[in-house]
Amino acid sequence: MSPAEKPDLSHKDQRLQEIEILEFSSDTYPDHRRVKVTFTLSAFQVNPNASIKLTNQNGDRLAEVNIINIFSQANEITLHIPANQNKPGDYKIELDLFYIQEEEIPGVDDQVSLKTIPLKSVTTSFTLL
Repeated sequence: MSPAEKPDLSHKDQRLQEIEILEFSSDTYPDHRRVKVTFTLSAFQVNPNASIKLTNQNGDRLAEVNIINIFSQANEITLHIPANQNKPGDYKIELDLFYIQEEEIPGVDDQVSLKTIPLKSVTTSFTLL
């Protein structure tokens, strides 16, 4: 994408608002140490980014992954639950879609600051027995 085609992330560009999370699910593996996370996005013109967080019933973050410049509508990732944390109970997985916008720092050459622009969020849960 040429600089002229880059979306203006500082405004509500219509191409940014069209993306939807069509499917989001999780399945635990028999070892109770891994969770397969799948999500499907609607067609998009500008590649989004994602943050996926796994928390236990106390809200403690057990795993987190960031995916930069998603290029596929269908996505799958495996999160690993730490061995001492895979106890019976309820767990939550949160998917946050976002864009990253570079902004030049006035008066500083060759440096930019990064701004996160949130898009969509969704959660799912599962129970370990």
